[in-house]
Amino acid sequence: MAKFRLLFILTSLQLITACSSMTFVNGPEMENTVEREKWHHIGFNGTVEYSPPVDLEYNCANQQWDSATVELSFFNAIASVSPWVPLSLYNPWTVIYECREAVD
Repeated sequence: MAKFRLLFILTSLQLITACSSMTFVNGPEMENTVEREKWHHIGFNGTVEYSPPVDLEYNCANQQWDSATVELSFFNAIASVSPWVPLSLYNPWTVIYECREAVD
Protein backbone atom coordinates (compact mmCIF):
# COMPACT_ATOMS: atom_id res chain seq x y z
CA MET A 1 0.00 0.00 0.00
CA ALA A 2 2.88 2.38 0.75
CA LYS A 3 4.33 1.83 -2.73
CA PHE A 4 0.96 2.69 -4.28
CA ARG A 5 0.76 5.92 -2.26
CA LEU A 6 4.29 6.89 -3.27
CA LEU A 7 3.52 6.19 -6.92
CA PHE A 8 0.30 8.19 -6.65
CA ILE A 9 2.08 11.15 -5.06
CA LEU A 10 4.88 11.12 -7.66
CA THR A 11 2.40 10.87 -10.54
CA SER A 12 0.31 13.69 -9.09
CA LEU A 13 3.38 15.90 -8.74
CA GLN A 14 4.30 15.25 -12.34
CA LEU A 15 0.80 16.10 -13.55
CA ILE A 16 0.69 19.42 -11.73
CA THR A 17 4.10 20.61 -12.91
CA ALA A 18 3.91 23.81 -14.88
CA CYS A 19 4.33 23.88 -18.63
CA SER A 20 6.25 26.74 -20.16
CA SER A 21 6.78 28.29 -23.57
CA MET A 22 8.83 30.98 -25.29
CA THR A 23 7.98 32.46 -28.72
CA PHE A 24 10.31 34.19 -31.19
CA VAL A 25 8.86 36.24 -34.08
CA ASN A 26 10.75 37.08 -37.28
CA GLY A 27 9.35 40.38 -38.56
CA PRO A 28 5.64 40.99 -39.11
CA GLU A 29 3.52 37.89 -38.55
CA MET A 30 1.87 36.65 -41.73
CA GLU A 31 -1.36 34.71 -42.11
CA ASN A 32 -0.34 32.22 -44.81
CA THR A 33 2.14 30.10 -42.91
CA VAL A 34 2.90 26.40 -42.67
CA GLU A 35 3.24 25.13 -39.12
CA ARG A 36 5.58 22.28 -38.27
CA GLU A 37 6.54 20.66 -35.00
CA LYS A 38 9.45 18.58 -33.75
CA TRP A 39 10.92 17.53 -30.44
CA HIS A 40 14.30 18.73 -29.26
CA HIS A 41 16.01 16.15 -27.03
CA ILE A 42 18.09 17.36 -24.09
CA GLY A 43 19.14 15.87 -20.77
CA PHE A 44 20.83 16.35 -17.44
CA ASN A 45 18.49 19.23 -16.59
CA GLY A 46 19.09 20.95 -19.92
CA THR A 47 22.88 20.94 -19.87
CA VAL A 48 23.40 18.28 -22.58
CA GLU A 49 21.79 18.34 -26.04
CA TYR A 50 21.13 14.90 -27.52
CA SER A 51 19.76 16.27 -30.79
CA PRO A 52 21.23 19.09 -32.88
CA PRO A 53 19.71 22.57 -32.58
CA VAL A 54 16.69 23.17 -34.80
CA ASP A 55 17.89 25.00 -37.93
CA LEU A 56 14.89 27.10 -38.98
CA GLU A 57 16.46 28.32 -42.23
CA TYR A 58 17.19 24.75 -43.31
CA ASN A 59 13.82 23.38 -42.20
CA CYS A 60 11.89 26.14 -44.00
CA ALA A 61 13.86 25.48 -47.24
CA ASN A 62 13.20 28.34 -49.70
CA GLN A 63 10.95 30.19 -47.28
CA GLN A 64 11.52 32.42 -44.26
CA TRP A 65 10.64 31.39 -40.75
CA ASP A 66 7.71 33.37 -39.36
CA SER A 67 7.75 32.35 -35.72
CA ALA A 68 9.23 29.70 -33.46
CA THR A 69 7.84 28.53 -30.14
CA VAL A 70 9.84 26.41 -27.73
CA GLU A 71 7.64 24.80 -25.13
CA LEU A 72 7.61 22.23 -22.40
CA SER A 73 4.26 20.55 -22.91
CA PHE A 74 2.35 18.03 -20.84
CA PHE A 75 3.51 15.23 -23.15
CA ASN A 76 7.13 16.35 -22.81
CA ALA A 77 6.77 16.17 -19.03
CA ILE A 78 5.36 12.65 -19.29
CA ALA A 79 8.25 11.58 -21.55
CA SER A 80 10.87 12.97 -19.17
CA VAL A 81 12.80 10.33 -17.31
CA SER A 82 12.50 10.72 -13.54
CA PRO A 83 11.32 14.36 -13.43
CA TRP A 84 10.82 14.18 -9.66
CA VAL A 85 14.50 13.73 -8.80
CA PRO A 86 17.01 16.58 -8.83
CA LEU A 87 18.84 15.24 -11.90
CA SER A 88 16.73 14.25 -14.89
CA LEU A 89 18.47 12.28 -17.65
CA TYR A 90 16.02 13.15 -20.43
CA ASN A 91 14.03 16.38 -20.85
CA PRO A 92 12.46 16.79 -24.31
CA TRP A 93 11.06 20.13 -25.47
CA THR A 94 8.72 20.77 -28.40
CA VAL A 95 9.74 23.27 -31.08
CA ILE A 96 6.81 24.58 -33.15
CA TYR A 97 7.87 26.72 -36.08
CA GLU A 98 6.03 28.42 -38.92
CA CYS A 99 7.40 29.05 -42.43
CA ARG A 100 6.16 31.72 -44.86
CA GLU A 101 6.94 33.21 -48.23
CA ALA A 102 9.72 35.78 -48.15
CA VAL A 103 8.63 39.34 -47.30
CA ASP A 104 11.67 41.20 -48.62
